Amino acid sequence: MGEVKIDWGAASVDGGRLTVPLAGELPDGFKARLTRVVERLDRGGSAWGEIKVGKAKLRVDAVAAGSERDLRHFLEAAVLQASADADDEDDDEAAGDGRSEEDQALTDAFRAFAEDGDA
Repeated sequence: MGEVKIDWGAASVDGGRLTVPLAGELPDGFKARLTRVVERLDRGGSAWGEIKVGKAKLRVDAVAAGSERDLRHFLEAAVLQASADADDEDDDEAAGDGRSEEDQALTDAFRAFAEDGDA
């Protein structure tokens, strides 16, 4: 499976709203995983507004000048984590893991600690 990346070369800002496409083959369920990661990581107080995950793009409202590097880092981290989650799900499916949705949600929450450096 190809790696999902943000196509920064096609980014545009209109009226303070950033729109940037996702490049690569998006695996099944990637949009939902990326939405969950964005919600989990976004703690408010940032120099941008709501982040919306589309089928093959990201939209960020109210982007403030000077926030470009922080927003890029945030979005790159979210896409990387969602991709890693997709790889984990592929590994779990290959192993015949029959976790319930609740158990999988808890598993994902605990695995997210590794991203935070708390592992």
